[in-house]
Amino acid sequence: MDIGESLVGAYMRQVRGCHTVAFNIHLPQQVELDVVGVANGTDGVEVWLAEVTIHLDGLNYAGGTNAQTVDVVAKKVAAARRYAGHVHRDIKPTIELWSPVVPSGLVSALANVDIDLIINDGFTARVNELACLAKDHTSLTGDDAHRFLQILTHLRGDRPRFEGRWPQPCDS
Repeated sequence: MDIGESLVGAYMRQVRGCHTVAFNIHLPQQVELDVVGVANGTDGVEVWLAEVTIHLDGLNYAGGTNAQTVDVVAKKVAAARRYAGHVHRDIKPTIELWSPVVPSGLVSALANVDIDLIINDGFTARVNELACLAKDHTSLTGDDAHRFLQILTHLRGDRPRFEGRWPQPCDS
């Protein structure tokens, strides 16, 4: 499993309280759902379907233009909606794109796709939220990315430095 998918799955389980998190669900037409989370919310069952793309040089599918990347994302969203219609018939899922580096021109182009964007600063904020939870606990959770954040936030001595931005202060 990709570490980015593990981060998103850990966020779904640890922050959103998902009781079920599934990874790499293969659908027809060679489409894959990276992460699916299911939780019992106050208004009933909630479902999240996440496409996770950790392209550190900037999101780019099909090795081409913004239009080609938007087309790939739109096809993945359509497949996710079909899946949800079969598996979670009475639930309107939240479909998300998680990516840490998305160029501004592509952000504008993705605005036309019916998907929640967890990108750039939003991606970072959620990882920081997960790290803040990780610093307060030492128990294993079964989420590899969460465990890695626990290790980073519990180190003794000089801690890793990430361009002077880490660790972010956590609200108490």
